[in-house]
Amino acid sequence: MASAIFAVLALGIYQAFLGVSSLTLSAKAKAGAISLANEQIEIARNLPYSSVGILGGWPAGSLPYERLATTSGMVFKITTTVRNLDDSFDGTISGEPNDLTPADYKLVEVTVSCGSRVCRYFQPLTLIAMISPKNLENSSGNGALFVKVFDANGQAVPDANVKVTNIKATTTMVVQDTTNNEEIFQLVDTPPGEFAYRVEVSKAGYSSARTYALGEAGLTNPTSPDATVLAGQLTSLSLIIDRLSNLALEAVDNYCQPAGPFTLQLQGERLLSADPEILRYDESQTISASGDLWLPNLDWDTYQLIADDSVWAIAGSFPLQSVLVPPGADSTVKLVLKPKSGKGLLVAVKDGASGLPLSNVEVNLSGNGVDQTLVTNRGYFTQTDWSAGGLETDGNIETHAPIGELKLVEVLGNYQPAGYLVSGVFDSGATTTTFYNLNWRPVDQASSTGETSIRFQLATGNDPATTTWAWLGPDGTSASYYSTSGATISSVNSPARYLRYRVFLSTADPLVTPNLSDISVTYSSACLPFGQIYFDGLTTGDYLVSANKTGYQESSAPVAVNQDWQILEITLNPQ
Repeated sequence: MASAIFAVLALGIYQAFLGVSSLTLSAKAKAGAISLANEQIEIARNLPYSSVGILGGWPAGSLPYERLATTSGMVFKITTTVRNLDDSFDGTISGEPNDLTPADYKLVEVTVSCGSRVCRYFQPLTLIAMISPKNLENSSGNGALFVKVFDANGQAVPDANVKVTNIKATTTMVVQDTTNNEEIFQLVDTPPGEFAYRVEVSKAGYSSARTYALGEAGLTNPTSPDATVLAGQLTSLSLIIDRLSNLALEAVDNYCQPAGPFTLQLQGERLLSADPEILRYDESQTISASGDLWLPNLDWDTYQLIADDSVWAIAGSFPLQSVLVPPGADSTVKLVLKPKSGKGLLVAVKDGASGLPLSNVEVNLSGNGVDQTLVTNRGYFTQTDWSAGGLETDGNIETHAPIGELKLVEVLGNYQPAGYLVSGVFDSGATTTTFYNLNWRPVDQASSTGETSIRFQLATGNDPATTTWAWLGPDGTSASYYSTSGATISSVNSPARYLRYRVFLSTADPLVTPNLSDISVTYSSACLPFGQIYFDGLTTGDYLVSANKTGYQESSAPVAVNQDWQILEITLNPQ
């Protein structure tokens, strides 16, 4: 007992000692950093104005961009940034009035950080000073380069890292900085040059983007050429980056067993060059023998999966071959593989109204001695009419006015601020059903209703009489909601036979309501793809593909089979 009490007391004293030591070291590191930052500011203030700049950067000067310094037994990194500022007092470049000498004064920013273990509790410290010339500014004959950094939705990206290099200067000139409070990188008083400035933007956890020289890496017509700066003019440049995403590829055979290894070509749609077209992403990937491949840190894009394997062929996929990978998302694509036999043709049949895959479509392939009919047997749950009843609501959801539309109840000319509706039970017919995507229309809602005016949660199970349904969002918990049409349904909801949805409508504007015209959930049973069939054992030649389904207009299309594997998409329109 005495030993235990002594051990507890000793541990408490030791923890207190560590706490005091940490505070002491933190204070010591902060004092040393302040001293070094002040010293660097004073060095800049005592330099000739023309020398207040960065070695090898712009504005050019005698201050190093980075250096190490030791004080109090700690090693600090000192980062110095100098910017020319264009004050609006005498006009701005390309403004009213047009300021042909826009470099009014300089901003010096000094950041001190410490990477030593002894100062691990120290946070980087930044000091800023404004330095102006003693005399009036003189015309330099230079221009200005402004860089704007946007995400995939056109929103400005704060604190993006920007690197500008004059690739045509006789001496190296590199500027490294971040976008300012207006989320713009401004390089004022820049020497003129045609296609002279290479611009690179990045941010931790984001994709990167850059400009290219004409002809670089075969890019005869790059979509983002290096920037040109003209004397007395402002050049504006925009680059797009966004959060990196992850893509998981899974491969199985018709019996749900892992299949592989399997090689495919993964191609995005975004371009580096427009004429000729050169893709930003076009790489060969191999799924392992265990049937999986994890692709981290992908740019957002719409990717195509093209079979390029000598053993296996793609007999279908979930979702279809074109997969949208949004920014900052984890997406999964499941491929159904079949042993390769001659040339193969994958036919995907979609509904012309919704774009969703169609089940129970008779697809016939004829030509070159072939006359074969296969039936697609995958589909989706959909609901476009809520007037028949069998629903649960809080009384704030309108289901009848008009029929075929879901919206908030209107009372005395104003819509209710929020409401919810719970659907009936959808039966897939099999406990092995996997649910993939939740879709709804219209996708766009009035901006005044708010950013997340439509939200969903899903519940699944194998008993339709379940009294307590577990309502879950995309992260598999009750704390999240689906707010983007086409979102991937959490794997927690699969496999299961029955599904229900709960939809929440809300508005920030009492005069406007969000509305829904249809809701759909794509799914598959077992391991055969929905809306797709695969013809193999084919030879090179011309064929005719026809698709027929009750209630739809028949569609026929010629196809030239000239590759080992290819895909044909057919759209059927309702009669």
